[in-house]
Amino acid sequence: MTKIKYKSVVKKYGLFFIVVGLFIFLFTTFYKKGVKDVSPKFSVSAENVVSQFHNNEIEATEKYSNTIIEVYGRIKKISHLNNRRTIILQGNSSSAIICDLDDAEYINIDTLKINQQLYIKGICKGYLKDVVLLNCFIKTE
Repeated sequence: MTKIKYKSVVKKYGLFFIVVGLFIFLFTTFYKKGVKDVSPKFSVSAENVVSQFHNNEIEATEKYSNTIIEVYGRIKKISHLNNRRTIILQGNSSSAIICDLDDAEYINIDTLKINQQLYIKGICKGYLKDVVLLNCFIKTE
């Protein structure tokens, strides 16, 4: 008898989980905007954002952490380490901005050069020794 109840419970709740899963899939596919589609909350130079974190890390973290920002500056280094594409923008003498590119940006990185001026948009994750941006997109406009 418990086997029969178990099967009816599985059927009843199984359908519920399928509907919820389908809703989540459709929402994330069609309604959730990515970094590329969202306007940045701040547009700031690389030197300025590094300076803000260096001078008052707590205040800068509250301002920028988990926020989409656009940063402009000169390319210091381009890396393909561990199958990740990363651009490092010049900050000040002791810190920089590490921009971990979104997987969709694999084409644009090959055209970039050291010292090139660049606008890049990503999610600011905070400050270690450098400012870290994730899911970055290169502004091509």
